[in-house]
Formats: sequence, C-alpha cells, structure tokens
Amino acid sequence: MIMEEKKTPLSFHVIYWIMNIITGLFALVCAGVIVFYVMLWTDFFGDNLQLNVDLPGQVNYIEAGTMQYGDGEISVELVDASTKIHFINTPPSLARNFVYILMGVCTFIFFILWTFRQFAANVRSGEVFTISNILMLQNISYALVGFWVYVIIARRVTYYLVTARIDIQNVEIASEFNSYPWILLAALFLWVLSHIFLRGLKLTEEQDLTI
Repeated sequence: MIMEEKKTPLSFHVIYWIMNIITGLFALVCAGVIVFYVMLWTDFFGDNLQLNVDLPGQVNYIEAGTMQYGDGEISVELVDASTKIHFINTPPSLARNFVYILMGVCTFIFFILWTFRQFAANVRSGEVFTISNILMLQNISYALVGFWVYVIIARRVTYYLVTARIDIQNVEIASEFNSYPWILLAALFLWVLSHIFLRGLKLTEEQDLTI
C-alpha cells in the first residue's frame, strides 16, 4: 500500500515568503543604520544634521483650550501626550548615542525575525514537532524578554540624560513610560507554544515506538 505524501498547506508557504520579505527588508534597514553611523563618524553632515526621534516619556501641555460641543464650549487640555522631538543642528555626539540604541534594537529584532524565518522554513518542509523548532521558539521567547528589558532600560537612560534636561515653554515633561506589556505577552505565548510542541514531539515518538 502506497502512502500518500502530505502536501504542505498553502498558508505555510505564504508565511514563509512573507517572513523572507520582512527579514530582507529589515536587513536593509539595519544596513542603513550602519551606514548612517559611519557617516556620523566621518562628519558627513557637518552642522546641518536635523534629528527627529520619539521623545522618551510623555508631556502635558500647560495651556488649556476649548472644544465646540453643542451650543457651547468645553475647556480641554492635552495630558500624557506622546510626541517627537527635533534637535535643531544636532551635535554628532548626541546623534551617535541614539544610533547606539538603535543598533541594539536592530540586533534583537533581526535575530527574532531570522529565527522565526528558520522556524517557518522547517514547518514548510514538513518538520513540525522537532527539537530544533522547540529550541527556536524558546530562543525567540528569551530574545523578546531580553528586548523588553533593553527597551525599558534604554528609554529610562535616555529620559534622564535627554528628556529631563529639556525646558520648553508651556510644556511639562512627565516621567510616565510605556511598559510595552505586549512584548512580554508575545514571549509568554511562544514559551507556552514551545511546550505544546514538546508535548507533540513526545507523542510522535511514542507512536513511532508502538508501530
């Protein structure tokens, strides 16, 4: 009796190629960051660098405004707002500090994308419940936790070295930070998923032994 070969679902092929595209594009982004870093060290921009970055922390606008509602007006004010900051004629040394942080972010994200791409390639080829896939899921989970710690520390350090020193009229700098809980939830999900795969591997091995 000839056993029919199981065909890989189309969705696995789609996920694999999407991961190839995303990983490739992000590799170009990382290469761009490295080129930008080299240009900073060679003083390519001179005194004309205009850096725009997300401001660590949140801001409160001291002045209140009004909003038309019905036949009257309501007093309103902007609080806990997220914004970007423009460093006019940015000193290269300040820009390099932000690039250092960005290079760390790129390292974590590229590792996560590359590992998940390898995982998708294994599943696409029919290798599902394997120790290699389990280790990949666990490595991605640990990398996400490390990435979360890195981001929290980087934003705290940036806040105290940059944001806390900023003085803008009618704007109050708050110290609230986004804790990015979704990163930890994603890490937890993948860690649990790796244990599900481990259970699947044991069941597969038990079935092979009973044949």
